[in-house]
Amino acid sequence: MANGGIIGPPNTVQQQTQAEVTHSETSSGPIVTQPLTSTVNALLIAGGGGGGAAGSGGGGGGGYFCTSIPVSGGTDYPLVIGGGGAGSPTGNCRGSNGSNTTFAGVSAIGGGGGAATGGPVGNGGAPGGSGGGAGRNCGTGGSATACQGNAGGNTNAPPGKGGAGGGGAGASGGEGGDSGGAAGGAGSSASPLSACTFAGGGGGGADCLPSPGGAGGPGGGGAGSDRPGGGPTGTGGAGSTNTGGGGGGGPGCGGTGGAGGSGRAIIVEPAICRKAAPGKWNINEVYEFVKDGNWTNA
Repeated sequence: MANGGIIGPPNTVQQQTQAEVTHSETSSGPIVTQPLTSTVNALLIAGGGGGGAAGSGGGGGGGYFCTSIPVSGGTDYPLVIGGGGAGSPTGNCRGSNGSNTTFAGVSAIGGGGGAATGGPVGNGGAPGGSGGGAGRNCGTGGSATACQGNAGGNTNAPPGKGGAGGGGAGASGGEGGDSGGAAGGAGSSASPLSACTFAGGGGGGADCLPSPGGAGGPGGGGAGSDRPGGGPTGTGGAGSTNTGGGGGGGPGCGGTGGAGGSGRAIIVEPAICRKAAPGKWNINEVYEFVKDGNWTNA
């Protein structure tokens, strides 16, 4: 072309850069993205489920969800950190489910409550991010949310067994044993955004006979309560704060369940370094930028 292939006036190449920013949050509030951000990498951990009572199952760990989320630069997004579920006060009801952790329309699902030993809901653990453990009188663990956790443990024996462990982000809850409570499922450290282990399941509560409760799952799960020789009182261990750990089950014949731990979120805005400019370009320069992967419409 007579003008050397330039359409319109020449443009100056502009290099756009933006540093990586990590938001590690343990409470709800707004997050404002940087101007050039179009995608964030997020690890969302929901609140853990509460433990069951009276020799019941441990609460399930909160959902553990690592994903990329499209966003708009310079925009205010609300972040909601899920709270842990309350432990059950009686063998006739499950522990409460944990609450969801949500950012930019994406949610990690709260952990399922540990099972009751009777009452209208029977001996099954509640579904959730990870499922709650089953009650000591033969029941089924709660199911888990796909890609976020694991099922609660079952109790497949006659009455007189300890409660099952709640599921964790990395493993299912243990099966209710011979009077002692089962261990909660291990949490996970699989996300590249954090090396810490989160969302362990709560241990199952002991039976009515003197016996030990189940260990809490690594990643914040509360231990199931022992059944000492002196009586049925006792409360399952609480899930650790800001880990999404499930609460431990209470001991048989009267104990209460422990509360689940609250969740957290880790949100990373990646570093950006690119070339761009408004207006019209030399055709050959456009070709070279596209070929090198440095062209943007921004």
